Amino acid sequence: MAEGQCIAIVAYEVEAEDCDRFLDSWKIANDFLKEQSGFASTTLHRAESANPDFRFVNISCWESDDAFREATQSQGFRDASGRLEAFPIHAAVYEVMET
Repeated sequence: MAEGQCIAIVAYEVEAEDCDRFLDSWKIANDFLKEQSGFASTTLHRAESANPDFRFVNISCWESDDAFREATQSQGFRDASGRLEAFPIHAAVYEVMET
């Protein structure tokens, strides 16, 4: 990771029967974020265990903390991610310590 990059990790609580609804909602929000200045990449991971605390974990990379904050605090993101409010999240921004 380059100096100044921002890594956001968001874990979602999703019941097995809600996977399709979650994925549809996540895609809408992700499509918005991919178009924002400073967006670098994202990967969505799905747990393989039967009853995980966090069925989905998203890892996104941004050019800077400012770019991430600007994108995720915008009205456009609030509109695009509104359907995700049904799924509790656990989110933080991280720095790479070792590779």
